[in-house]
Amino acid sequence: MNGSKVLARRIHLAVAWIFLVAILIQVFLIGLYLFAGGSLEPHRSFGYSILFVALAVLLTALWARVPRRDGWIAAGVLGLYIVQTSLPEFKASAPAIAALHPVVAFLLFWLGLRVARRARELYAAALTGQASAPASQAAASQVR
Repeated sequence: MNGSKVLARRIHLAVAWIFLVAILIQVFLIGLYLFAGGSLEPHRSFGYSILFVALAVLLTALWARVPRRDGWIAAGVLGLYIVQTSLPEFKASAPAIAALHPVVAFLLFWLGLRVARRARELYAAALTGQASAPASQAAASQVR
């Protein structure tokens, strides 16, 4: 496998893990607001900045030429992020919809974890010169 594809997959792997860390930071920031009397603004501001990481997950997936299914999952991260940021807007008109905000955060973390695990497999495959991860790994990643 050529060096640029290995580099692209390595960067995709790093971006996927950065996304997961960003979600954990978001949870911490809302915890500060709820339990330490902090402001909601850091959670809100940092949350909007995660857009760039979610977009980078998709763009690096395309650059790394991940298999189609993995590309769709990366696109799902960005799409679900867009849904996530719109949910608080429903607080006054449809509070039950707004209440899905923490649920979607869990889903974002789960999807991000799937992307990161698969990115690790694809990077390892690139290092060994395989076009994609072995079928056994690909099948196992679909079960997760």
